Amino acid sequence: MDYMITITGISHFIESADLEAHQKVILKKEPSNKYDKEAIGVYMNDTIQIGYVANSIHTVAKGTYSAGRLYDKIGDNVVAEILVVIHHVAIASLSVNSGE
Repeated sequence: MDYMITITGISHFIESADLEAHQKVILKKEPSNKYDKEAIGVYMNDTIQIGYVANSIHTVAKGTYSAGRLYDKIGDNVVAEILVVIHHVAIASLSVNSGE
């Protein structure tokens, strides 16, 4: 199954100009996050955090999945591909096997 996600908070971690279309990023669940038990961090090169999968009605772009809707559908680490970067937000796509 393919899912589209919104990546938010980019400006808190890096410059948006450091991201580009077709770039691979890693999604990592953060079950110990004290602000959001369904938090999913987004990383470049497995070590540099660039943001979070949006999980608020105010930040989730129309047609994309929130972290809460995606959380139980993915494993602990999943690769996604950035489709577009607009200002301080990115839209990415990921494919999840039904067995994952």
